Amino acid sequence: MRLFGVSLGEGNKKVGEIFNFSLPSMTTCPGASRWCLKHCYAYRYERLRPACRRAYARNLALAKDTKRFVRTLVGVLPRILSCFRIHVSGDFFAQSYIEGWWEICSAFPQTKFWAYTRSWSHPELLAPLEQLRALSNVQLIASTDPTMPLPPEGWRVAFVDTDPRARGILCSNQTEEEDSCLACGYCFRQDTGDVVFRVH
Repeated sequence: MRLFGVSLGEGNKKVGEIFNFSLPSMTTCPGASRWCLKHCYAYRYERLRPACRRAYARNLALAKDTKRFVRTLVGVLPRILSCFRIHVSGDFFAQSYIEGWWEICSAFPQTKFWAYTRSWSHPELLAPLEQLRALSNVQLIASTDPTMPLPPEGWRVAFVDTDPRARGILCSNQTEEEDSCLACGYCFRQDTGDVVFRVH
């Protein structure tokens, strides 16, 4: 869905009917490891769907203008919104962008926002991410892989199943116990607990 220069995803089979905002993969991922770049499912998806690639590029252009980005998202998101996924593709690429999300999430205190991020591993971005995840309606889950360290204490962790350190519940959508993220809600309704994803 494209409104006022922003392209919002309206969900898919895995996520469910959940609005989401995405950016181009890889180029907006300062915390990505070589392992992550090699296994990036979002990059494969973008290559198969040029329209998505163009939409994510438009979103990036908007996101680089923080004031316009915040004004646009606050203006187009429904006032009654149960949950919102930040980044099916892409990541938190700059401090100003993270601060923009802080403003957006603060404007929708009744909405549960969640994101998986590797940007925690980028020293300049950790502090603003800590401020964002301190909001009561935001769940940031630190993604990692076997080649990366663990995030700072207190973070929820998203592991891949090939990581010998993996702990937590296996994604219930991948095990087909739940139809979608929306049906499960573990990652955005809870504030504790790690999750394990099968490499896909």
